[in-house]
Amino acid sequence: MNKFFIIYFVFIFQSIYCQKISLNRTDLSNKENIARYLANQLTDNYKEKDSVSYYDNLFRLNMINEKNDLALFYLNSLRSILVKKNSASSNAMGSQFEIYINTVKQTKKNSSNFYKIYEEEFNKKYAKLTVKEQNTLTQNFVFDTKKAEKDIEEILLKKIKDDSIEIKDAIQLCRKYNSLNVAKKTFTQAKNLLKKLDKENFTVYDSIKVTTKDHGDLTLSVVVYNKIPKPQNTILINTIYSDETNINDAKEYASAGYACVILNTRGKHLSTSKIEPFEHESEDINEVINWIIKQPWSNGKIGMIGGSYLGFSQWAATKRLHPALKTIIPQAPVGIGTMDFPLNNNVFTSYALRWLNYVTNSKMTNYEDFDEEKWNPVYKKWYETGRPFKRLDSISGKTNEIFQRWLTHPSYDKYWQNMVPYKKEFSKINIPVLTITGYYDSDQLGALYYLKEHYKYDRNADHFLIIGPYDHAGAQGNIKKQLRGYTIDKTANIDLNKICIEWFDYVLKGKEKPTFIKDKVNYQVMGTNLWKSTNNIDDFDKNKLKFFLENANHKLNLATSKNKNTNFSSLKVDFKDRTDADELLALKYDVIENSLYNKNNLIFSTDSFDKAFEFSGNFTGKLTFTINKKDVDLYAYLYELMPNGKYFLLSTYLGRASYSENSGERKLIISNKKTTLSIYNNEFVSKKIEKGSKLILVVGVNKSPLWQINYGTGKDVSEESIADAKEPLEIKWYNDSYIEIPVMKE
Repeated sequence: MNKFFIIYFVFIFQSIYCQKISLNRTDLSNKENIARYLANQLTDNYKEKDSVSYYDNLFRLNMINEKNDLALFYLNSLRSILVKKNSASSNAMGSQFEIYINTVKQTKKNSSNFYKIYEEEFNKKYAKLTVKEQNTLTQNFVFDTKKAEKDIEEILLKKIKDDSIEIKDAIQLCRKYNSLNVAKKTFTQAKNLLKKLDKENFTVYDSIKVTTKDHGDLTLSVVVYNKIPKPQNTILINTIYSDETNINDAKEYASAGYACVILNTRGKHLSTSKIEPFEHESEDINEVINWIIKQPWSNGKIGMIGGSYLGFSQWAATKRLHPALKTIIPQAPVGIGTMDFPLNNNVFTSYALRWLNYVTNSKMTNYEDFDEEKWNPVYKKWYETGRPFKRLDSISGKTNEIFQRWLTHPSYDKYWQNMVPYKKEFSKINIPVLTITGYYDSDQLGALYYLKEHYKYDRNADHFLIIGPYDHAGAQGNIKKQLRGYTIDKTANIDLNKICIEWFDYVLKGKEKPTFIKDKVNYQVMGTNLWKSTNNIDDFDKNKLKFFLENANHKLNLATSKNKNTNFSSLKVDFKDRTDADELLALKYDVIENSLYNKNNLIFSTDSFDKAFEFSGNFTGKLTFTINKKDVDLYAYLYELMPNGKYFLLSTYLGRASYSENSGERKLIISNKKTTLSIYNNEFVSKKIEKGSKLILVVGVNKSPLWQINYGTGKDVSEESIADAKEPLEIKWYNDSYIEIPVMKE
């Protein structure tokens, strides 16, 4: 009998995860032998529907069995799948295993020193990777060996029952053993090699402090590529998301021939100032630019890039445009104030508190504190208890000073206006701008606000736009092939990062403009696999179809002509009813839906279209209505009901009626008197509407845990509570209400 164990395989005619490996063991102390035998048995019988998991497990199992060529085959198969899924660092994935396998193979051939060969193989792999992939390598060699050993012991002691181990536990044991084995033998050397290579390629100036005129302090990191001459153009990134990994982004830009500066916003990283998001960027960025142009590695020309908050900060910098700032690339820039965050057309979002807590609770970014599972119960409790919106932070367990400050500014007033260019200040922005956003980008409204205001005050603005079927992350270069149920056209899967570098080369180095950019506005028409371009954002408003919200014999239509009879469509909303919290929080808001949510709204439909057409632009409209309150928050969602019966989300609108005429001044509604709300500041979209499709308009009253609730008393909405709900809201939409759809001619 074997000294350690006798193992035999028991087959059960069920799925692979119901199978077990039966163990008649006398000693489990030799984990290497256990792992080898388990790996041998698993590779002979392993099945898995998910191809990523299948190849991921197989290459590890074959490594344990020392079937090195087969292990590499499965590892490369895994990478091929991830490339198709658009994983940016798929070539670097598994490098720690690939280098180890090749080292073992070479060692067996010539019996040379293992660690000498390992260094050679490491350098070979490193040289084949892009700088971005090289930067991700550090993560590959982070491994907690003590935890892995503990996990293996727990599997052996707790998961083995009745002399058997389930397949899923055997796989986990093998995976952990394989990683542990490779880590113990090579990770220390790998980390030393990475440090050596990194030092050869880059000079990093870290934790630099700059003091502002008002005695605030800022923390900078600078990366310069050693293989190009100095001085250099500079790319400046202003971020509130302080993280040690930000230096990897800087290295990527540095390797493209630019000095790169990471500026942490006031209060973050090593700064001792208070964290006050959005409030100091305009001044702080310009002071840092003054510092940059005095450095020996700077040639005095600067460009900025970044998404979301980083995109906003670029517009903040242009409020007092520094002569050294030559171009900006705002990606998915936050439209601070009433445009899209923390208010959408003057309606506060609950998400604002979640985000504020995320960026103000620590000097560095604490990702765990951003978890949706933590915050949804907070929203739910607030919604179900009906407490005032201004108590949302206390319900979360911690008062937030900035949140309370924001709530005192429900209008687009000087507080918000001071953060970014306002009106005629846009006319002074005389540098090239490349804006990037997406049809499903949560900050698209901000991106287009800045673009339209720039054009409004300077018709000759050197401002370009790229917009396609992207969400917030996609607009920042992380494009998803599968976007909330929609498979994007192949041509939409572009390399935005490459285009951005080409843009910097164009502006800062005098090279050709990126060939992808054909005109001022570049947009992808979903469903056609085509990009189109135009020189004027107003071109999308030239041709429109008008549809009236008609109630004809209790049938809700989007009619092409106004009904001569005065009629209306009515709806009642009970703000006291909070039984719907879970279903509202569970809504996915996918691009393609099987059905529509039909509570607290009315659904209007066109007839089927007898031919296809291109819908490109923003739908607009006017809703004529009466209510028995002094105010209301309304939404309008536009869908294409496709011939296959599925709903394709085109655009959404949410806004407060009392601010419809002017986002900077509230004008309450007179109860039961006709009033009109204009639909504007909603998402731009471009899609081919199929023959046989219908347009569906969902109009409703906002009542959700995700948004402030307007009870209609006319008081400050943040102070209203469920006690103000009283009688249900009654709203009547009249037949002269309409929407207009932008249609591009062939």
